[in-house]
Amino acid sequence: MITEARVEAGPRRTLTVLRSAAVLHTLAVLAQPLLAGVYLGGEVDALGMHELNAHVTSGLGAIQLFCAIAFTWRGRGARWPVWTALAIVMAEQAQVGLGYQGMLAFHVPLGVMIVSTQLLSVVWLFRSVMERPR
Repeated sequence: MITEARVEAGPRRTLTVLRSAAVLHTLAVLAQPLLAGVYLGGEVDALGMHELNAHVTSGLGAIQLFCAIAFTWRGRGARWPVWTALAIVMAEQAQVGLGYQGMLAFHVPLGVMIVSTQLLSVVWLFRSVMERPR
């Protein structure tokens, strides 16, 4: 008699989608200081790319937030990714406003905090403990 292996219920699909969104978001977040550095190095056109990537980064942050909500709600995953993604999205919105106003004394440190938090978040999302339902 052939028996089917029991598959544990858990946040596997929603976690895969969340991880994918977080990696894409992280790549966009990491591009921001690089583009700023190119601009500060004298390439004036890099400021336009920095601005464009800021909007891409904000959009990917929102996507990561929605994926985190699905992971927590539908996939019965941990709750912290929702709160982390929400904090990052809010910080990115403030970051865009500070950039447009030229308030570099706040723009640069907030950017460092966003990059650090996003990197830590994506590392934690790839831990095996995330695959367990709450």
